[in-house]
Amino acid sequence: MIAPGAILAGKYRVERLLGNGGMGWVVQATHLHLQQPVAMKFLHAESLAEPEVVQRFLREAQASVRLRSEHVARVLDVGTLDNQVPYMVLEYLNGSDLAQLRRDQLDIGKVVDLMMQACDALAEAHSIGIVHRDIKPANFFITNGADGELHLKILDFGISKQSNTTDGNLTATSTVMGTPAYMSPEQMRSSRDVDARSDIWSLGIVMYELFEGRQPFQGDTFTAMVLRVANDPLPPLTAQLPPALASIVYRCLEKDPARRFGNVGELADALAPFARLQAQASISVQRINRALGSASFPVLHQQATSANPSTLSRSSGQFGGAVTVPNRRSSKTGVIVGVSALAVVVIALVAFAVTQGRKQTPKAATMPVEPTLPTPTAVPPPPPTAAAVVPPEAAPLAAPPDAAAPVAAPPDAVEPPPPLPDAAPEVPRRKKKTPTSDDLMDQRT
Repeated sequence: MIAPGAILAGKYRVERLLGNGGMGWVVQATHLHLQQPVAMKFLHAESLAEPEVVQRFLREAQASVRLRSEHVARVLDVGTLDNQVPYMVLEYLNGSDLAQLRRDQLDIGKVVDLMMQACDALAEAHSIGIVHRDIKPANFFITNGADGELHLKILDFGISKQSNTTDGNLTATSTVMGTPAYMSPEQMRSSRDVDARSDIWSLGIVMYELFEGRQPFQGDTFTAMVLRVANDPLPPLTAQLPPALASIVYRCLEKDPARRFGNVGELADALAPFARLQAQASISVQRINRALGSASFPVLHQQATSANPSTLSRSSGQFGGAVTVPNRRSSKTGVIVGVSALAVVVIALVAFAVTQGRKQTPKAATMPVEPTLPTPTAVPPPPPTAAAVVPPEAAPLAAPPDAAAPVAAPPDAVEPPPPLPDAAPEVPRRKKKTPTSDDLMDQRT
């Protein structure tokens, strides 16, 4: 052990012991140059004699540093002390692991929120070929985010499997690695032959334990645990859960990997409607989907007829999620259609304005022009009176010289100023019915 106050690597001052495990121990330290708290992890002296343990220690640093998810504990530095003891520097987290969190502090919504965050971290790891292989509550560290909500960080990628490396240097006794209570059936057979669906099984065990208060399979020895996982049916959940949510847990714990969710994206998609923070869940679903390299999630309203075994159906009493991610191509098409429609509206408005301007602009008096009679559909036939009907395009007609009263102008017409002498020719009148002598006599009388 290193005493508090010791200066390590010339820049880390040890403050206190945080934890002590089977292979190593962790202390809180202060970075002297940055004045920031950090966590430093070391291996026990006896573990240094085991090459595979040292290799796992380095693998944890190499795997963690490749991940930039906010739900993975960040590795800040690695090195070796003067006594050849390797160390790892991680971000300091204030909180506790999920195994120490009291069950009464969690409700269904909070459990789903935390599992969504775990899916977020694992999506990035799986996308670059890293399988954690040791998912359990003790490796889920719970702290408080800037908004005061529970924030999950995944720890300990020490036994993770990376697709671009092999476990060839590990001894034969190390081919089965992990925590038996959370290991998938295929991981119990061989830790080398697992993929991302093994982590999905482990997530299912964690959810089962958080909801039920116990693990589904228990055994005093590793052999007993293997036999129960391989042969015993999954005990049904007795907690008061929505049936669709229980179905999600059951599907994670299918013994055949092909019957589980195909990836953590599908699992997150199914969990999202049960999250307490719906806005954050929707963002997480899209981020997980992008990390896994998919253009969009499966269309959820088609799940009932899909033959994909990774899709759940509402009609069968199981759950199919309610969050969809819009297709980028469809979005671009919608933008183009919207712009085209807007252009048509603008053109129509301009044409309407030009037409109205022509109607309201008075015609210049140059030469007498025979006015164009309106079509029958535009102007109703004249009433059987002596007054003339004025079409809207023509200027007001002057009253006949022998008429008793002038023809009334339209309501919006303005009385024209008196004409200048010899300024404008007389506006031709429309041909009217020639008054008879009787009509003239009646008007004079």
